[in-house]
Amino acid sequence: MDRIEAVLFDFDGTLWDCEPFIFQAYDECFRRHGHRLSDATWLGMMGTAGLSPWGHLEELTGGPVDRAAAERLFRRRKTELLATARARAGIRRLLDEIDRDGLRRAIVSNSDHVWITRYAAQCGIADGWAFIECADGDLVRAKPAPDLYRTALTRLGLEPEQAVAIEDSPTGIRAAQRAGLRCIAVRTLAAAVDGADAMIESFDRHDLNSLLSCVEPR
Repeated sequence: MDRIEAVLFDFDGTLWDCEPFIFQAYDECFRRHGHRLSDATWLGMMGTAGLSPWGHLEELTGGPVDRAAAERLFRRRKTELLATARARAGIRRLLDEIDRDGLRRAIVSNSDHVWITRYAAQCGIADGWAFIECADGDLVRAKPAPDLYRTALTRLGLEPEQAVAIEDSPTGIRAAQRAGLRCIAVRTLAAAVDGADAMIESFDRHDLNSLLSCVEPR
């Protein structure tokens, strides 16, 4: 098997612990209408560009919802809550190990470049990336399509066997695997994510060698 030369990270929920706060912001909007956002619905939304939950809220209420008002409330609460979000436990140490071992690392995300650079700086993980490959609103290239990962591999000059992806959502896992990559899923919101080649509970339970060994043949 080819030596792994690069690690490709999803951003939201994978590198920084934003998902609980975004879930909370959506759930507060649902609760104003007498309902809750279920874990199952949220898991289906995670990592999917352009997907809105307001249609689901209308199904629950049985009538129309002022989507513009709901979106304004969501965005305000999301911004307030995310001000306290930090990098996931163990990720800074793992990034340092990747750099010391001479591997390259890149961010591959459905989010836009401004969002990623802003919150990567907030979390203290803005430096050391080979590049950021992101959808920037392009729903055709966005995950679960493999385009972002394929472009990242091309930019690195690598074959899929020479890299590994790290994701936290079914959408991201499908994108990575469609690009031919092995994919490690990291648990988020205490929910297991099916379909990855391997799954870990948290970065702080692994060093780089044990992480990569998760996807090496026995």
